[in-house]
Amino acid sequence: MTGGSSVSRDDLAAALGWLVGAGVDTIVGDVSFAWLDAAGPVAPAVVKAPATAVVEQVALSVDSLPALAAALLEAHPTALFADGTPGDVMVIGDRPTRADAAAGRVFADAAGALLDRMLAAIGRSRGDTYLANAVPWPGNGAATPAEIAASAPFLRRQIALARPKAILTLGQGAATALTGSTAGINRQRGRWTEIDGVPVLPTFAPAHLLLHPGHKALAWADLCDLRARLDA
Repeated sequence: MTGGSSVSRDDLAAALGWLVGAGVDTIVGDVSFAWLDAAGPVAPAVVKAPATAVVEQVALSVDSLPALAAALLEAHPTALFADGTPGDVMVIGDRPTRADAAAGRVFADAAGALLDRMLAAIGRSRGDTYLANAVPWPGNGAATPAEIAASAPFLRRQIALARPKAILTLGQGAATALTGSTAGINRQRGRWTEIDGVPVLPTFAPAHLLLHPGHKALAWADLCDLRARLDA
């Protein structure tokens, strides 16, 4: 690990594990608090819950994507960090599937095959697109708010190090992780927003399009909008 951080990877693993296990879905502060204790806040010396700031400090302490991947894998050995090549476009999904985990790469299932065709339709491929997930470890179903909160510092750092010119988010979880909006994907898709100076465009997840092929026309409109933004 670089940058002279005093936080160890054991601290990182403990912080992430505690956040996910505790069901954290809202970042309130860095001081532990016993909400049901009538006596009020419990001193940090009594309740030693790893603070969100610890995770963020570790993420900020690395200065390259390989170093960030190594730190993440130290905490979550099953995590799938990214695929493709960092460049002008970053595509962010919800979380890896079981098929992804079995293949050892992101977007490896039938939905990933559809994503490949979607990218090809606008003249792109994995070779010139950076693919990642809002929550990098596989799991059952959609990512929970707790998991999104726990992995948020890594995702923000990953974006900062990849330096894309535009981000395409796939599905509700990824859109919420980036924009903070809990509006449904039908309302968020096709609407550009800006996160830390990077334009972000939500659209439907490929898995959703496999189940609802009638929405492919809307996804195609979003892809054309992305291509126009890049060509401008």
